[in-house]
Amino acid sequence: MIDENFIRQHDTGENPFRTPDGYFDDFTARLHSRMVSEGLLTDAPTTETKAKVVKMNPFKRMVRYAAAAVVAGICVGVGTYLYTHRNMPDQMVTGDSYELAISDETLDDALDYEMEYGMVDNNQIAYYLTEAY
Repeated sequence: MIDENFIRQHDTGENPFRTPDGYFDDFTARLHSRMVSEGLLTDAPTTETKAKVVKMNPFKRMVRYAAAAVVAGICVGVGTYLYTHRNMPDQMVTGDSYELAISDETLDDALDYEMEYGMVDNNQIAYYLTEAY
């Protein structure tokens, strides 16, 4: 924070870096001659070729967009399905209530975690075991 305050106090808002007037006017020619003299470039003339512009058929474009939308929809659907079914415990629906199938090991891990961080103590566990049923 001290460094930021120092910078803000001494910042004039102007760019401190300057280039000489006309520096970029012949920059390409100077760079090319320097590269040739250092052996990084041959002095052979280059031929410029224009790229051929190919217009895509509008029907093909729409088919590609539709295919991309279908693939994206399938990915989102499969991802949602896997996320919801992987993170939910096995459930057995009985009327209006749910019975959760939780293993003893999972329950022990949850109780250990809650007891370790002070979320639940032995008195609360005893109360739930006696009053719940």
